[in-house]
Amino acid sequence: MKKFAKLSLVASLALSSSVFADSLEEAFKASKVSGEIRSEYSSSNFLGQSESDSIFAVGGSLGVVTGSYYGFKLGATFQTSHVVDLSNDSGVFGDSPLSNDALDVQGSVLSESYLQYTISNTTLKAGRQYIYTPLVSTGLDGKSSQSLIKDSFEAYLLTNTDIPDTTVIAGYVSKYQAKRDANGDVGNFESFEDGAYTLYVKNTSIKNLTIQAQYFDLDGKTAAADKDALYFQADYKIGTHTISAQYLKSTDKSQANEDGQAYGLMSSGALGIGKLGYLVAFNQTSDDGPVYTGAGTGTSDTLFTAMPVNGGGVPARADTTTLVGGVVIPVAGVTLIPYVGQSSRDIGLGDVVAMGAIAIYPYGKHFLLKANYEHVNLENTVPGLIPDENTDVVRLYLSYKF
Repeated sequence: MKKFAKLSLVASLALSSSVFADSLEEAFKASKVSGEIRSEYSSSNFLGQSESDSIFAVGGSLGVVTGSYYGFKLGATFQTSHVVDLSNDSGVFGDSPLSNDALDVQGSVLSESYLQYTISNTTLKAGRQYIYTPLVSTGLDGKSSQSLIKDSFEAYLLTNTDIPDTTVIAGYVSKYQAKRDANGDVGNFESFEDGAYTLYVKNTSIKNLTIQAQYFDLDGKTAAADKDALYFQADYKIGTHTISAQYLKSTDKSQANEDGQAYGLMSSGALGIGKLGYLVAFNQTSDDGPVYTGAGTGTSDTLFTAMPVNGGGVPARADTTTLVGGVVIPVAGVTLIPYVGQSSRDIGLGDVVAMGAIAIYPYGKHFLLKANYEHVNLENTVPGLIPDENTDVVRLYLSYKF
């Protein structure tokens, strides 16, 4: 497939002779340029530290996609991030998934650089690219996986829509670009173990019903690093409400307990009082082992009960029951979302209770201001030694898109 991508690029360049100069020029004139300038501030007193870590960073992205030329398109996205101020008063900065290490990034990277070819209802996309599927996903804007730098994949994706109301995506992932490396620099594209395969299907043929299914298989450098996951989701609309169900089964041979399963239910929609809305979500995992949710930071938000700041790490633990609820309140152009959630487990790290609020304020077509606050209480943090601890996280985002 790599040879095919290279030959496709050579073929497209060879066509740029004087015979096709006008068409090629039109393709480049039809290019679409988009970008974003973003800043983010985050502060956290991880596990009850008397002092808080805080960080302020600025960055952005610039992307271009050419117009179609005999079915071919080229795309590229450049990203950059720079830390303006860093305070590491607690001494645990960057050591925890609840700290601000995803923001502690310096540098730039070409995260997308791909060739896309479309014929009829089939598209091949080869090269560096963002991917958004339940089990293979770049960080998601508006979710806990959002940060200044997006993670990316070097992959080959084949998308087909020949079957009515059905999208089928088959792909191979060869490399992965993390948001951050061990030195605090932007991640480079590194070999993704020995490669990974995925198959994703989405169907909307039944009125008001959307069904998604995906299989993901990661071939580790050794047999002890092999991982796979199978995912199903169904969303059914009833008036102004959406009822959703999900099921995830995984195997992670790097874990002592390899197998994991998660079940989930969610309901969202209008409350019937003005413009108020609601969301209620539930997840239950089996006692076999922790659930592996797939590749990319966006998969930390796959479980319905993933928290807006701290993600889905807690709901993915083995033998855990999680319930989350929130209310959507539009007030004078601002959308307020207060929420609360609880995860219960009988052994080890016990109950985790979280509560918080999100405020979203779009200004015009391009500016967006968002504030997140989340308070988390962890029961039995260190069994027999530390009974419980609290963590408070504040995040502020300012974005300008063009």
